[in-house]
Amino acid sequence: MTTSAHYPNKFLSEAGFTLVELLVALVVALLGMSAIVVANLGQHQSYNTQVQIADARQKARAVIAVLRSDLLKAQPPSFTQTTPTSTSMTLTWENAATVPPTFTAVTYQWQANNGLLRGEGTGATTGAAITAATASQTIFVNDIDGIDFDYQPTTAAPKYVTISLVSRAGGADPHYSDNETYRTSSGIAWAQADQAGVTANKNLNNAPLLDNFHRYSWQETVFCRNQN
Repeated sequence: MTTSAHYPNKFLSEAGFTLVELLVALVVALLGMSAIVVANLGQHQSYNTQVQIADARQKARAVIAVLRSDLLKAQPPSFTQTTPTSTSMTLTWENAATVPPTFTAVTYQWQANNGLLRGEGTGATTGAAITAATASQTIFVNDIDGIDFDYQPTTAAPKYVTISLVSRAGGADPHYSDNETYRTSSGIAWAQADQAGVTANKNLNNAPLLDNFHRYSWQETVFCRNQN
């Protein structure tokens, strides 16, 4: 009589993973994925912060670059004291190459809605050029929280102007709170009138803004060309 040996199935005889082992593996995998997500969120937040800071800085650079160019082009009589304020400036210069000579005027005006207006115009006289420049004013840069022109000396033709500027990022950052104070060189408040007789070392709104916008403060002194 022939008999056949019975060999048990090797794969069926081996034990599989237990429920506890599967749960431990699942927890380890979830912890690893959570760490990756947290790291990516941190990098994304840091990237957004740098983008907003760069945005505020670029707006300040754009304003200062054009202001510097206009101040260096101005020639006597450079500054006209038409409605002079710390938040507005008017420059005129003569176009001697034309016959008869004409005049070019550039005007700057800060608005309470955080826009900086700029206008440029020409005319046969200084007054006509200023009128044309004022009529052509449009928004030059948005998100300018404050600007201050400090004329030295405070005459019709100052030798230099110190520009104090605060620009703001275009979007809010919920992970950031602006606790800074922003001061002008001349001590004049940008957005509010003098309070309690204090005129020196005033900040943007006489208190920290405590909002979620990144800002950039810039101060630069520009010496005017051809001023005696």
